[in-house]
This record gives sequence, structure tokens and C-alpha cells, in this order.
Amino acid sequence: MKPDLYICHTPYQVLVEVCRAFGAPCPPEMLLSASVPGAGALAKRLEATGLFANVRIFNEEKCGNAFQEGFLRTLLFQRLAGRRNVEKYYGFRLDGAAYRDVYIHNDWSVLGRYLQDKGISYILCEDTFASTCSADHSLILRQREQPHFALRRALGCGYLYWGDWKKVKTIETESLARATVPFARERLTERSQKAAFAALTKEQKALLCSVFLTAPLPADCAGAVLLLTRDFVSEHLTDEATQRRMYKAVAEQYCAGGPLFVKAHPRDASDYAALFPGAVVLDRTMPSEVLNFALPFRFARAVTVESTVLKAFEAADEKVSLTLDEALALPGV
Repeated sequence: MKPDLYICHTPYQVLVEVCRAFGAPCPPEMLLSASVPGAGALAKRLEATGLFANVRIFNEEKCGNAFQEGFLRTLLFQRLAGRRNVEKYYGFRLDGAAYRDVYIHNDWSVLGRYLQDKGISYILCEDTFASTCSADHSLILRQREQPHFALRRALGCGYLYWGDWKKVKTIETESLARATVPFARERLTERSQKAAFAALTKEQKALLCSVFLTAPLPADCAGAVLLLTRDFVSEHLTDEATQRRMYKAVAEQYCAGGPLFVKAHPRDASDYAALFPGAVVLDRTMPSEVLNFALPFRFARAVTVESTVLKAFEAADEKVSLTLDEALALPGV
């Protein structure tokens, strides 16, 4: 039997695909983007589970740019340039016929473009929890407003992302009833990740902890409060000093009353141990959803700023989500 291939760009996506691997008919393969923090160590832990036939790391930054100067050159030669950048210069090759299904969450990536360059059909998975059920799908709508969109889609010319490429097999959604993406219902397939998390056995939870927990967690912290960050600096929405003051103010306003835990976004490289002396700073590469079953206690409150991280988080009695404007308006920022 042919294996499936999972392509992941974030720790959350790895968590989703490990859960999928539990029910795979034969050991799947995983292709892990080097953009995942600690990808090398994570790959070794994934291989140690015995769930996967192999786990490979792919560094997309080494593959160059497939886009040419000028519309016609891009239209005619970008697929050739993309394959050349990956196969000739990087020395990496995928054979679509070797897999039963290919799953990818970010088809706008170099690896997503490479699948399109090779004509390899794929299943598009949700980038974040229930992302197909969110209110904002402006990226898809703007793509469809570009010149010659219908012709490009029909002929397969150029890259089309977020499920618009004509050879996308299906688009997974957390809920068909709540999905808001502008696609015909027959293009969607329901796969509830919330249900998948809830169905995990004790043994499966222990295996997930072995993959994602790199240090022991406290056994009991009654009344603990969790601060989950987002890296606004890398998104050019604020500077490092302002972000530090903002999270300090958020913690003072919303995280008092119990021991403080901090879970940073994987891309957030700020030193929160220095910013919050005495706080428990969790591994930033761990998906926050792992805390739903990894701790013997619940948090009194979980707090974040303008992030979707709390959508699938169930280990807190109260969840507080501030907008960036609200957080920046706090005293002391």
C-alpha cells in the first residue's frame, strides 16, 4: 500500500498530522519545513515514535525565486524555474505516484508551488484551527480579483493558492456547517480536529507528550494564569521594546492572582524568562493544544492578544482575548 505524505510548516500542523497518523493504514511520511523552530530535534522525536516511515526536513529558503521579470516570463517559465530551483540546485525530488494522498496546510509555500510545478494533486488542510470557519477570507477573494484569474485556473497557468488550484483534491474544514470559505460545498471535506483531539487515548496522549514536551511540566499550580504571545515584531506591527512593555502591561492587568505561565508563539524569540522573573516559560515550539491533556491541573485564566490560539484551547476556566489596540492602550505601554 502506498503511504500518505504530510507537509508541515508549523508545530500545530505537526500535531494535526501526528493525530492523523494514528489512523493511517500504513506508516506515512512527513516533510517538515526548516521554518519550524527546532525542526531537526523535532524530526528525531517524530521518528522515535515509530509512526512514520521517514521524516525529512526541507529548507525552502535555499530554493530561490521562481518568479521572472515581467508577466509573460513569469506565466511561461515560473514552473520550469521552480522545478529547477528545487531539483537541480537543491537536489530534492518528489514522485507524486509514490503516495496515496499528499496533505499540505500552506500551499502558498515553496513546497506548495513545487507540488503545482509537478502537477501533484494534494489535499489542502486548515492552516490553523477552524481557519475555514473564520470571517476573513480576503486573501482568496483578492486572488480571484486578479486579471485573467478564470483563464489561469482553467489552463493551470501560474500559481493559485488557498485551494484555488484546479488539481486540489479537496479542502478540509473543521465543520461543513460553519465553513465560510468561498468554495462550493462539494470541494470541502469535514475533518474535525476538535473531535480528533477529544478522541485521543491515554497512550496517544503520552506519545504526543513525548514529541512536544522537551522539559517536565509542574505537577500542580492552583490558580495559575497562562499568557500566550503573538510575535507582532516580525509582522512589523510594533517594535521589540513596545511589545515587551505591552506584554508586561497585559500580565499586570489580566494575569494576577496566581502563578504565571508564558507560552510564546513559535516565531517569538523574545526572552520572557528575563521579562517575567519567576514565571514558568514553556517551550515555544510546543503547540498550545498539547496543554489540554498534558497537565494535571487547569489554568484559572488564559490570556492572549489578537491571536487565534485560544480557539482550540480548553485547559482554562476563563479565556481572555484582547485586540492589539486594546493591549497597546493599557497603562505603562
